[in-house]
Amino acid sequence: MDKYYLGGIILDAFFSDIVKKVISNYPLEVNQRSLECIDNLKAECPFDTNFGEVLLKKVEIEKEYIDFMIYAIELLRDNGVYTPEILTTKLGDGFVKMNDEHYMVFEAVNGRLPNIENEDDLIMMISGIATFHKASREIEITNEQLPLVQSDWQKELQNKYLTLTKWKEERTKAKNPTEIDKLFLKNINTILVQCEKSITLIDKYYHAKEAEATASMKSLSCQNIENNNFSIGEDGNLYFLNMSKIKIELPIHDIRRILYMAMKNEKTWSLSLMKKIIKSYQEINPLTCMLFKLLKAELMFPHLFYETFLAYYENKETNRVEASSVSMIKKNVALELSKERVIYTFFTQSKEVLND
Repeated sequence: MDKYYLGGIILDAFFSDIVKKVISNYPLEVNQRSLECIDNLKAECPFDTNFGEVLLKKVEIEKEYIDFMIYAIELLRDNGVYTPEILTTKLGDGFVKMNDEHYMVFEAVNGRLPNIENEDDLIMMISGIATFHKASREIEITNEQLPLVQSDWQKELQNKYLTLTKWKEERTKAKNPTEIDKLFLKNINTILVQCEKSITLIDKYYHAKEAEATASMKSLSCQNIENNNFSIGEDGNLYFLNMSKIKIELPIHDIRRILYMAMKNEKTWSLSLMKKIIKSYQEINPLTCMLFKLLKAELMFPHLFYETFLAYYENKETNRVEASSVSMIKKNVALELSKERVIYTFFTQSKEVLND
């Protein structure tokens, strides 16, 4: 098969032909082209056009979700959130379907990745997420879209708890437990107690009446809280880059995600950092008293412990673990175990954050 060498990346003739056909659907004059393959699931092709630099992306999501994403991005942009514009085709569509795959074209953003260890960058990310939530309160979805974009929080936590219990039973019976198994078994009883406390709090505050009342508090959530999903543009604004995982849920879930991301740079869960993050969020999109209670329940659940061992136990080659992986797992476990005491202290002192 013929190969094209573009921008330092080899592009085979088949994919080159697809790219040309996709781009031909857009009112763009392409000047230069290069391709960067991110992974097997996603490809990004930067193009220099008369519109400026744009990115062609292959999106591995179904049409109904793409329609929702286009609507959500337009709503966010209209309400002051910075995220790349979706370019439309000559027919006014937000995507192109080619060979049963979907492609979208976005404006490119020139900027830099935020540094989570830099306080100014961290506050900018938190403020951006709070603005993101506030800007999407009026989001509306159809009954058809609901299963795609809204999850069952209580059911998800219960399933994670059951999975942890199953792993405990399996690892206890292992004839030759690995170092990771021993680390898991050493801490699983404490972790299961954390799960039970979290689920009990949710059952207490989130039964039918309260669940209905808090439904109106839901907004779009970023889901993908990683440095590479943000860019601080040359204009000084924070941009949200990848919107392919956005959901509708309570804002507490994104708050938990950014807390975990920030705490990973600490040896233990930091009370002062937690206060700083939540206070910065409160200044823009204050949580109600009910949401604050549910935030405590969300933070009590050992998400990091679960995700850490999920990555290990779902890997078929579980007996081949590098020393660096063991070190990372130990660090994550230590961070998770240091969290509970700090959370209780924080919520005991929460008046200063709630500005009561």
